[in-house]
Amino acid sequence: SGGVKGATDASLTFMTGCSSEDTFQKIQPLLKRMGKAVLPCGASGSGSAVKLCNNAALAAQMIGICEAMSLGESLGVDPKVLANVMNVSTAKCWSSEVNNPHPIAAKGIGSGASANNYLGGFGTSLMLKDLNLVLDAAVEEGKSMPVTGLSRQLYSLADNRGLGRKDFGVMLQFLNGR
Repeated sequence: SGGVKGATDASLTFMTGCSSEDTFQKIQPLLKRMGKAVLPCGASGSGSAVKLCNNAALAAQMIGICEAMSLGESLGVDPKVLANVMNVSTAKCWSSEVNNPHPIAAKGIGSGASANNYLGGFGTSLMLKDLNLVLDAAVEEGKSMPVTGLSRQLYSLADNRGLGRKDFGVMLQFLNGR
């Protein structure tokens, strides 16, 4: 986890599922070269499960930030000001602080794919793929995930509009009808 910026900066977080502590100890130094954190998540496969759960929360988080940034701008609030307030308040999160979907806010922060026309980030189609996997797993486990279901619908609509290769923060543009 950490996206393109995390890969470039070698600050990724690796969620690992290993069959044994010995295996984890063997792979940890290799993964530490590419990231800042290597987290044991349990048995084989659990790292993938944790990553999917993380992305389910991230998808909804990004949509919430997109909605707030869109409304704020419509109400006449400078996107940089709104992002700065959010980033020191209860709305502080990765989607606002690191990958803000508003190009003006992202330029002010100094990071975010939106500052580069939504190029170079985590693609909308990849987020949609993960949300499909999440919801498949939820059905298998008998879990209800209504917010994730709504997130999938929105990312599917954006993907169908040709935004699949753009960073998933392009949801701001989609919600604004662009």
